[in-house]
Amino acid sequence: MRRGIIIYILILLFTCCYMIASAQDNHLLNTRYTPSLANGAVKKFLQDIEHVTKIRLSYSASYIDLRKKVSLDKAETTLQDALQQILEGQQLFLKESGDKILIVAAEDNKPAGLNRITINGYVKEAVNKEVLIGAVVYVPALGIGTTTNSYGYYSLTMPAGTHKVLCSYIGYVTDSFSFADDKDIRKDILLTSQAKLEEVNITDDKTSTPDHHHLVYADIRNRPAILGENDVMRALQYVAGVQSGTDGTNAIMVRGGDPGQNLNLLDGVPLYYIDHFFGLTSVYNSEAIKSVDFHKGAFPARYGGRLSSVIDVNTKDGDMEHLGGQFTMGLVKGSLNLEGPIIKDKASVMISARRTWFDLLWRPFTNALRINFYDVNGKANYILNKNNRLYLSIYNGRDGMGVDFSSQGTKAKWGNTVASARWNSILNPKLFLNTTFTYSNFKFYLSDKQQLIEQNAVSNANGYEGNSSIKDLALRSKANWYLSTSQKLELGIGYSRAYFTPVQVLAGSKAITSTDKFHSNELVLFAEDEIKIFERWTVRPGLHFANWFSDRFNYSSLQPRLYTAYKLSMNHSVYASYTQMGQFVHLISNNTYGLPADFWLPSSSKIRPESSKLVTLGYGKTGKVFTYNIEGYYKDLKNTVAYNMGKNLFDNSLNWDEKIIQGKGWCYGGEASGKIKFKPFVFSMAYTLSWTWRQFSQLNDGQPFPYRYDRRHNLRAVLLYQPSAKFDAAVSWSYMSGEAITMPDQIYPDFDNNLLIFQSATTSSSNYTYNYVSWNNYRLPAIHRLDFGVNFIKKRKVTERTWSCGIFNAYGRKNVVYVELVNADVNGGAGNFKLKGVSILQFIPYISYKLSF
Repeated sequence: MRRGIIIYILILLFTCCYMIASAQDNHLLNTRYTPSLANGAVKKFLQDIEHVTKIRLSYSASYIDLRKKVSLDKAETTLQDALQQILEGQQLFLKESGDKILIVAAEDNKPAGLNRITINGYVKEAVNKEVLIGAVVYVPALGIGTTTNSYGYYSLTMPAGTHKVLCSYIGYVTDSFSFADDKDIRKDILLTSQAKLEEVNITDDKTSTPDHHHLVYADIRNRPAILGENDVMRALQYVAGVQSGTDGTNAIMVRGGDPGQNLNLLDGVPLYYIDHFFGLTSVYNSEAIKSVDFHKGAFPARYGGRLSSVIDVNTKDGDMEHLGGQFTMGLVKGSLNLEGPIIKDKASVMISARRTWFDLLWRPFTNALRINFYDVNGKANYILNKNNRLYLSIYNGRDGMGVDFSSQGTKAKWGNTVASARWNSILNPKLFLNTTFTYSNFKFYLSDKQQLIEQNAVSNANGYEGNSSIKDLALRSKANWYLSTSQKLELGIGYSRAYFTPVQVLAGSKAITSTDKFHSNELVLFAEDEIKIFERWTVRPGLHFANWFSDRFNYSSLQPRLYTAYKLSMNHSVYASYTQMGQFVHLISNNTYGLPADFWLPSSSKIRPESSKLVTLGYGKTGKVFTYNIEGYYKDLKNTVAYNMGKNLFDNSLNWDEKIIQGKGWCYGGEASGKIKFKPFVFSMAYTLSWTWRQFSQLNDGQPFPYRYDRRHNLRAVLLYQPSAKFDAAVSWSYMSGEAITMPDQIYPDFDNNLLIFQSATTSSSNYTYNYVSWNNYRLPAIHRLDFGVNFIKKRKVTERTWSCGIFNAYGRKNVVYVELVNADVNGGAGNFKLKGVSILQFIPYISYKLSF
């Protein structure tokens, strides 16, 4: 198996080396060119070059005499020779930059001895003054540029003189301005939103690297939904290398990982549970989201604490100019979002709230079944002065469910409460500092009136209550240091303190658990240097150090990171990365009661931290019409955790850390994604071929076995139709190989009543015990479905109304969610069982209404 992996990687390396060798003779200046005219002005020849070769030329009329008459032989030559003849005597310099050729004034290309200045500031939305993350600031004549950071800040150093600066962001009109100065300049840039819908929904164009996806609200909205719930987690399932868990839920598994290996952040605060309503929607309220940064590899050094992915969600800051909002009503919940200025152009606030509503309908008729959720987001920001700004963010959400019949039943509640305070400061034009204080609290509560396990005996006399919680407080500081146009340094330090109650069990007022509460500390240091070499080559080395300690243990983790990319030509590039990650907290899913109960357990003297090593190698092509990317990866996992089968986390016969086992895992595969734009259509596709393995000494006789979500094939295809700003439609088709499950090879009755199984007159599968030979030895059927949705939009002077409708699983495919053994004999005969698959979500229509004002 390992030999096959090595051969697979070598083939990818050979392919990339071949492409590099093939591209060496494809430099822009070596492109062949035959002039269409023999005599004319410089401007006419430059326009002819762009028309004939389809290569863009970047220059400024401030230093080129475009009216000068020149003559050129109408014979084939290279662009370099042609341009040198056309521009002869004008003291200009030619160089390539990405997909264009720069014509630069000779004095702007001098390597040393020039006075250099720095232009810096924020890029904002013109109407509401919301900062824009990932906007591009570019100087065409010099071929230099940068992007705004997570707070909309940019800094760009260049030679003193007269320059034209462009600023662009997807969905906004490109802005430009010129300046002539020999001193540093502070310039905040305002961009105006475009009205054309088709120019808004482009995700891949905002991707800074193939392993980093930057999403905005339009990317989330233009995906078919389930029950009308557009959700960021569901949008991420359309990324290559990402698969869903149970069909129809929001859970994501990234490159062989599990949901607990995803770092979920909300305004910089870690979240420990992100599902609402059994996973049909997440805690991320789409109406409150400004942007999402998703990393599945090549992780920046500032991130740590999880192995598989980073989902960094930033909420809206609040409109600085006008009071407005949105009201939405769907089949599952209703929501209200309000934002507006507190002090115009100085301070603003955003408040967003959601709640299920249909549970209110049946409350007058029965209290036996209760299922609901709510959450509230709030954010305020205040501009102290042009160099300092404060942010305050809060989130509170709860889920609840209860089943109560004849005083017998189960009740559960769980949720997050988080808050953050951030201070942004521009220390000088090249140095940006962010300091953040965060608070996060996750609680799970379970009450069961039916059964209590105490000292290996079953008691029905009293119920019990179970609690699990994790709370952490952290202080972090990060600096962006813009050393030069080609080098940017990021440094940071952080400290956090966490308080754990892994499992606490109460019988009446008596605590019967043996678990005590304890705390841990974590110190983090990181540094990352992004360097651009010779226009074509980018290198980003980084180092992340974490120390997890308490009076019981002390673990340190040094995690090197490296990303490098090389542009073969204006549209083609190869890239590679190596990343080490560490994880000190572990997610255990306890399905004893069939509840969405996730227990976070910390590393201890018995449970060691998890770690991973990830290697990626890829090739990408960009273009206005066709974009695609091919990537291979290999990931190695150590100390991955599993729940010891047959142990109940609420059983106090063992300490909680004795119910967990650890092993190793590995996964590898290839990913392909692409997008084709042919107005008014946009077609995108993402495919993953992967293998995922686990190995534990206590399971499967110590032999490797497929991970539960070892799905060989995963395909997502989406077709968007956007003819106007009044109507759009989306159709998607999904296919996933079936997950691996463990089935028994033998079933036999509990004759001696050793397992305390109640023997009923009618024999059922619950009256039997099972013998297992191998793990994950059976595959569920493949999952596939067709979803579609449409939006009808009507804009008025101050309001916008949107009706959305569609169908989830349009052709009613019976995708198996889980299987069970049932008695095949209708007369109740013993020992005759069959395997029954259970399917839930079939042909689910939805409709929702949204009013923006």
